[in-house]
Amino acid sequence: MPDYETAVKLVLENTPAPNPARDAVKTPLSRCLGMVCAEDVSSGIDLPQRASCGPDGYALHAEDIAAASKGSPVTLRIGETVRAGVLPRRAVARGEAARVMTGSVLPRGADCVVRFEDTDEPSGKSGPNPDLPATVRFFVPAAPGSGVTPAGAMLKRKSVLLPKGTPLGPAQVSALIAVGRTEVKAFRKPVVAVIATGDELVAPGRPLRPGKTYNSNASALAAAITRHGGVPKLLGVARDDKASVLRKITQGLECDAIVTSGGASKGDYDLVRLVLGELGEVVFATLDIAPGRAAAFGVARRKGGGKRRAPVPVFVLAGPPTGCLINFETLALPALKKMSGRTDVSHPEVEAVAADSFAVKGPFSFAIWSQLEKTGGGYAVRLNPAPSGAGGAGFLAAMAASNALAILPRGADVKPGDKVRVLPVLGW
Repeated sequence: MPDYETAVKLVLENTPAPNPARDAVKTPLSRCLGMVCAEDVSSGIDLPQRASCGPDGYALHAEDIAAASKGSPVTLRIGETVRAGVLPRRAVARGEAARVMTGSVLPRGADCVVRFEDTDEPSGKSGPNPDLPATVRFFVPAAPGSGVTPAGAMLKRKSVLLPKGTPLGPAQVSALIAVGRTEVKAFRKPVVAVIATGDELVAPGRPLRPGKTYNSNASALAAAITRHGGVPKLLGVARDDKASVLRKITQGLECDAIVTSGGASKGDYDLVRLVLGELGEVVFATLDIAPGRAAAFGVARRKGGGKRRAPVPVFVLAGPPTGCLINFETLALPALKKMSGRTDVSHPEVEAVAADSFAVKGPFSFAIWSQLEKTGGGYAVRLNPAPSGAGGAGFLAAMAASNALAILPRGADVKPGDKVRVLPVLGW
């Protein structure tokens, strides 16, 4: 019965990383969101390629305004106007200032840029100066290099822009386009089979008869897999007989991993572990953390040869929705990150101050849906986050109101002010 840390270690030891030769594909930047970089990406250019102007203002020789002040401004004649994307036509002479816009190339001869706000530029204008002045007054001195972005200051040519294993999001797409890339070699998203089990399950939208329950786990797991960079493949519901469970799991062997919900405990009709043992190996069958203690993990062997010969990781998650998603967050998520090619596979965690009380009842540790908040000095966590008026709604309402999991050791009797280990959930 492994504890949380040991269970994660066993999961990662039995989860394959992507194969660069097989799983890395050149992907257009418009379609790479949520994938993971499969190579070190270096820049082929300096950014900026030439020294550029920081603020909107004037480019000039710093020495020309060394004595400038509000009481004794220095007046210079205005030369050309330089905007971003257009090269300066000539050098800046002594006693002269070029009117420049943010991102424009610094004209030759100039060694600093003074922002409009430190000149007699009209303060409330929008767009061009309507007065079309021939001279400009400076109210402050400037040091050589001030207001200037040197060539290569943002990124040097041949330097690594994105290391292998970096998740690709909007910021990474922007950086890649900034150096002229249109595509990136990225690991394909792992495909995860999702199988719900149980004769009691009813599809959402259908009438719910006594003894039945809606199949919320399949959709919830599919959403979690998608959110974390995988591709869910919904295989439907396995009924409470061995042949049905075997058939569904065998279907799932075409995928990179399998996630099941329900059928994990010790009841007469809990058959998933039994089938998993026949198809491969059950690595562990229970956990020392609740809810979801009955969760299991193992690997199933694919039949035949072909390119995919590695065993398939199989996550046998709890049936109750709260425990099912706790199992996914604590066990399946690190594996999904590894299969995606990420290097940061461990779950992020913080230490937070408890805002209320919670006692662990039972000989096991406990993962509790909770609400994490940033405070001035760190973090605070509410261990009973069900909204007011929820009454006896219990764990389900607490889960819906949560953005984190608090991990409490066995026997813990947490009081307000105690320090608590917390796993933030994505999007908190």
